[in-house]
Amino acid sequence: MRRHPGSGRKCLYLSAHASHIVGWPVPEGRLLLRDLSDFATQPQFVYSHQWRVGDLVIWDNRDTMHRGRAHDEDQPRDLRRATTLDIGSTLDEVA
Repeated sequence: MRRHPGSGRKCLYLSAHASHIVGWPVPEGRLLLRDLSDFATQPQFVYSHQWRVGDLVIWDNRDTMHRGRAHDEDQPRDLRRATTLDIGSTLDEVA
């Protein structure tokens, strides 16, 4: 868990590729990661965008889990990424 530097709110630093929790036995750490992921991906917490021409979607990587999905390869796709300078890495934060 860490704090979002802008809002000060606590947030999970979690993703599907997390493998273990430092200092925990691997089996117990993986169970907790699965439980947290299952909780965070409940339907009431998930946003799925239905794309329309002209749409722009922006999210904050510091407290958002996101995943790309399959798309029709015959349709054009324009992806651009912008990264802004933050006040510091939240990875350096001690929970």
